[in-house]
Amino acid sequence: MKTPAAPRGSSLPRLGLAALLLVGPGAPLMAATAPSTGGAGASPSGPGEVRAEVLSLLERSGAVPYETEWKPLGPAALGILEELAADPNTPAQRRSRAVTFMAAVDNPQATDRLQAFLKNGDTQPTLRASAATALGLRVGTEAVPTLLPFLQDSSDPVREAVARALGRLGGVQVQQALEERLPLEEAPVVREALQQGLTFSVP
Repeated sequence: MKTPAAPRGSSLPRLGLAALLLVGPGAPLMAATAPSTGGAGASPSGPGEVRAEVLSLLERSGAVPYETEWKPLGPAALGILEELAADPNTPAQRRSRAVTFMAAVDNPQATDRLQAFLKNGDTQPTLRASAATALGLRVGTEAVPTLLPFLQDSSDPVREAVARALGRLGGVQVQQALEERLPLEEAPVVREALQQGLTFSVP
C-alpha cells in the first residue's frame, strides 16, 4: 500500500536522501514506512534495551531513516544517537548515520540538536553535512531559512549536502539562492549538487 504524501513543512520525518532521488521534481516528500521485518515485537522498555536496539538499527538499516522503526524507541533514542555522534572512538560512518537518523526519532528536541550540529564550526564537516540532510528530512520547507546561509559554508561537504537538501525542498526562494550561488562555486562536486538541486527545485 502506498504511503500518503506528507504536506511540505510538516514535522513528519521524510524519506532518506537515497530514496528522495526516486521522487520526481516538485513532488511532495513522503513519510517513510519501514518494510515488515517479520520479527517486530514489543517496544524496548529499559535504557539498555533502547541502546541495543539503536545500535542494531544503525547496523541493519539502509540509507532511509524509517519513522516506523525509530518512533517505538521513544525520546531516549535521541540521546543515544547524540552520544554516538559525539564519540571520537565511534567509527566515522556510524557517527554520520547517527546524525542522519535523528531525522526520524520521536523527540521534539531533535530539530534543535540537528541545528546545533550544523552550526557548530568545530564539528567534523561530515557530521555537519549529515545534520543538513537530516534537518531537511525532518522539518521540510521550514528548514529552508536555516539551511540557506550554509550555501556559503567553508566546508565542501556541508555546501554539497545543503545544496541537495534545498533542491529537494524546492520553492522560488531556493531556486533563486541556488542560481546565485552556482557561478560563485568553485568546487566541482558542489557545483554538481547545485545544478542537481536546481533541476529538483524548478516547479
